[in-house]
Amino acid sequence: MRSFLVCLAALLLAACGEMQKLPESTQVLGPPLQNFAAHGRISLRQGERSDHLQFDWQHTPGRDVVLFSSPLGQGLAELGRDASGAWLLVPGEAERREPDLGALAQRLFGAPLPLDLLAEWLRGAQPALVGEVEGWRITVTESAPWRQHQLPRRLEARRDDIELRIVIDDWGDGD
Repeated sequence: MRSFLVCLAALLLAACGEMQKLPESTQVLGPPLQNFAAHGRISLRQGERSDHLQFDWQHTPGRDVVLFSSPLGQGLAELGRDASGAWLLVPGEAERREPDLGALAQRLFGAPLPLDLLAEWLRGAQPALVGEVEGWRITVTESAPWRQHQLPRRLEARRDDIELRIVIDDWGDGD
């Protein structure tokens, strides 16, 4: 009887081992999208400052346009980039231009957010769920299938005292 119980316990442990969730390193995003449209929410915390916004992000290989609005839907700013550089439009202010999105994000949020890097994760071109690029620790905390792609649903980016959380509520083609 004792050997039967030992065998049964070994079989149960083996069965439990097979049902475990795959380690994060084996879960991947992709295949990458060329174009996307994403609608969602952003939470940005920097020290004592905390901002909560909605966004609509249109991405193609040569162009990004991100519209930011308040939680109630009031338009606050448009950040964009194309072959000529990056721009920031804020209602009631003159257009600002810089070579990249990070410098304009610095003006808008007080932090040089890695929007170029995040576009790569959002479109599934960075297959890892966790990575570190240019001092930013990027973690996909939840992914979901969309058509034939596995894309982020929740993503966090952290560096120093800056914490950016993104939740994607809806995906589109971005054409």
